[in-house]
Amino acid sequence: MPTPSSAERGAIVVALTFRTLPEIDDALRARLVDIWTDATNAGGAIGYVAPVERESVDAEAFRSFAVGRDLFLVGFQDGEPVAFLVLVDHRFPLKDHARLLKTVAVDPKHQGRGYGVELLREAERVARTLDGVEMLHLTCRGGLGLEHFYSKCGYTEVGRIPRMLRVGADDYRDEIHMAMSL
Repeated sequence: MPTPSSAERGAIVVALTFRTLPEIDDALRARLVDIWTDATNAGGAIGYVAPVERESVDAEAFRSFAVGRDLFLVGFQDGEPVAFLVLVDHRFPLKDHARLLKTVAVDPKHQGRGYGVELLREAERVARTLDGVEMLHLTCRGGLGLEHFYSKCGYTEVGRIPRMLRVGADDYRDEIHMAMSL
């Protein structure tokens, strides 16, 4: 017998409110780094391998973000950030029609409520408002089933590089490339 969803069990699930930001202030940056660190340490595959220290994430976080070209998409619940991703402009003329989704993260305290799906749907909606954008794509780490989650959100696996990611001395994972036409 399938397990009932939180909605079927009568739990109240609060929808997120989203803001698209061309840059973030120091306070929001600190909170997003906390989410990134906590999500990684809870088993998330967001550029690091658990355990990771906040300082390590903070040193690298958003360093390649280009103000005026890339966009932060942040999901808030009751005024607090609980999920985010970055829509990255490739800065390459042959890819002007596409955006890369990076650092897709949901605070582990809020996982299991559908916020990851909401975040990806909002990214799709935002991308459709960007002049000339026709495609979204992302990469994910193999071995965790993430490609199944992204497939349910409308992405198609378009390539895979075996053993591209080394997460441990003898632990290599595929890098999976996924895309969605808008």
